Amino acid sequence: MLAALIPHLFPDSHQRLELGQEPVHPKKMRSWWLSSTAYCLATLFFVYSALAAAPVVGGKVCGKACRQTFRTLRFSDAPDGVFFAVQECTSRFYQQSVHLCWEIYCSEDVWILESRSINQTCQEIDGSQFPTHDIIAGFTDEDVVQIARFNATSPDRVYAFDQLMLPSRAFYDLWGRTLDAHDYIWDNHYYYGWAMGIFWAVVVAVGVLNRALMQWEACRPRAFRTQRRTDVWFKRNILAPATFGRRCVQDFGGWGTLPPRVQTLTLTLFVLINIVCAVNGYRFFEGYGYYPTIGMQILRHVSDRTGIISFANFPLIWLFGMRNNVVIWLTGWDFKTYNNFHRWVGRLAALQAVIHSVGYTALILQRGGWDYFWRMCNMTYWWTGELATIFMCSLIGLSVYWLRRRQYEVFLLLHIILSILVLITMLGHVSIFKGDYDALVWIPVMIWVLDRVVRGARILAFSPQFWNAKARIAYNEDAHMIRMVVPVSSSLYSIKPGTFYYLMVLNKWNFWESHPFTVASVSRDARCDAGSLNEHSPLLNYSSTASEEMRCWSGKSEQEMTFLIRPYDSFTLRLKEYADAQRPKPATVRVAIDGPYGKPLHLERFCKVLFIVGGSGIAVPLSYLDRLTRSPSRPKLVHIHWAVRQCALAVDVLSHELNSSFNSRQVKINIYVTSVDSRRTEDEDICRLAEWNFKRLNAEEVIEGALNTGEEGSLAVITSGPARMADESRYAVAARMVHSSLHIEYFEESFQW
Repeated sequence: MLAALIPHLFPDSHQRLELGQEPVHPKKMRSWWLSSTAYCLATLFFVYSALAAAPVVGGKVCGKACRQTFRTLRFSDAPDGVFFAVQECTSRFYQQSVHLCWEIYCSEDVWILESRSINQTCQEIDGSQFPTHDIIAGFTDEDVVQIARFNATSPDRVYAFDQLMLPSRAFYDLWGRTLDAHDYIWDNHYYYGWAMGIFWAVVVAVGVLNRALMQWEACRPRAFRTQRRTDVWFKRNILAPATFGRRCVQDFGGWGTLPPRVQTLTLTLFVLINIVCAVNGYRFFEGYGYYPTIGMQILRHVSDRTGIISFANFPLIWLFGMRNNVVIWLTGWDFKTYNNFHRWVGRLAALQAVIHSVGYTALILQRGGWDYFWRMCNMTYWWTGELATIFMCSLIGLSVYWLRRRQYEVFLLLHIILSILVLITMLGHVSIFKGDYDALVWIPVMIWVLDRVVRGARILAFSPQFWNAKARIAYNEDAHMIRMVVPVSSSLYSIKPGTFYYLMVLNKWNFWESHPFTVASVSRDARCDAGSLNEHSPLLNYSSTASEEMRCWSGKSEQEMTFLIRPYDSFTLRLKEYADAQRPKPATVRVAIDGPYGKPLHLERFCKVLFIVGGSGIAVPLSYLDRLTRSPSRPKLVHIHWAVRQCALAVDVLSHELNSSFNSRQVKINIYVTSVDSRRTEDEDICRLAEWNFKRLNAEEVIEGALNTGEEGSLAVITSGPARMADESRYAVAARMVHSSLHIEYFEESFQW
């Protein structure tokens, strides 16, 4: 809990937390583990924190040092049971004593500033005035020498004193050292909180620079593109490979995945910076004014530090989790990259929140036991902080990989609800700071609102009357594939290859669900073919719905884009049910299209382009074929290796999208049928368009074959398909990145929640 015991942060408000009573004396440990924990922490942090000698008390802390020496003394002329601040305003003994302390230890400008500060507090409390320095005008040096001195333990604090008192030099120096250490630690709290944003600003700056260099490289003629050994080494060992071994897209037993090595190294560096920021920049010493033992100081200050750093990560968590954010636009990195950053920064922030809460809980129990703990639970900032930590841990626990994959809608709903609860409770938690930390709540809110505004703008840009936008859905049982065709004539922008869109079906109550799909193709003109669509008809060969017939009869046509969707469960299963309900005609559903997202790959700058895809991943090469076969600087060869389970799917796509691309020897396709279904088609002309292989696609062999042609130039390898296929392709490309005349690049088109 970030704000627990916050009044202790500033010396003049410390007694406010103590409810104006005598300080709670530490009780004996009620549980052995509290002492053990404090001892272990003390040993650990002793290594990282210098036990510095007491600094000379300067003007910065001199005035407060005098005031703090009196914070446990009670004077008889002050009302019983009042806050320390009230005693400052009402006790003449105190007022004369503190002025004498200033006279002895401080310069005039210091006590003038301190007097003004106390005077402002007194006016707020009861409208009284704190006396000026003239209150001690009649005191001589001999009078001052006769005044009783006190230290941390003597005289006994159970009495209310009816005389002037002055701190001993050693006690005053101890408080000066305490306040100096306090300021030093809190300055580092502030700096290290900012370090989180600075780190990611540097990462984004590197991404922006890299994007600029890549665009400059893309503008150079192919003949002048050379590879430096350092570039090849960096790609082979840092950019291309998985973190460990071959697994990158594949999960580890259903518990999660590891990002590519470059992302893992970035996140590892971020974690190390967080650790350094959490354990560095303290001054611990015995006798510290607020917490006399090293263990208590560690609990207090480390809890503060981890709480502040955790909270400082909030804007980053929300920024990286939005599909519309400025850093994606600046760096050109895909949403999957920032989604990885989002998850790991969130996990780290939750861990820091746990350390923060556990540390403060242990500190409270040490200072006053369970009675004190339950008293603290009545304070808003305390119980809201406890709830915020619980909600953050729940967010992490309910975001596990298998839940995201199997019950995405449940995950998303819980994620949104818990995120809102975290922000609300954190706003209550930091309320004690009087608005100083509220920005760390409102920035995530603004990021979320901006993302929704941009989403709405994208939907309107695609279809200004989105509530009337309709798509046609057909399901081919043999191919086990859904085809969704959406008119794009009303779109304010042109459809680019390789981009993807979030589809929302507005027919039912779960209209808020949106899922991403890559555009497979965009028709140049609409076709109006006769005949009806049944489950054995090719996916593209339908146009017999009422709206289609009316358009054909009226002589009008629309440009359309097509999505190929494999039905699994949830959203895609409902699409299949829509199509089945209207069979043999295509089903018509109202849709909202949010996009485009992603950026087209400049594949035309490569001499050869190699696609390794599986199932509905064929949408990626289909999306690029028109550009790659018509661009003036088109590649010499586009080779598609496609693994399918059903021959019917391959035959259908060959009959339509791919058929128009075989007007030259530039495009080659190899189909790998992995199921026992060996049915193809009676149309031998269609079969001749591809080389058929009834075996598993071996990505390493395919890439090795593309590299062993003996040709110079550049090769782009693009994968889209099953996780194992993508990981094998990544491994094969990384292993074959060597300094040679053949330049190779790897691109992975996939989406991970």
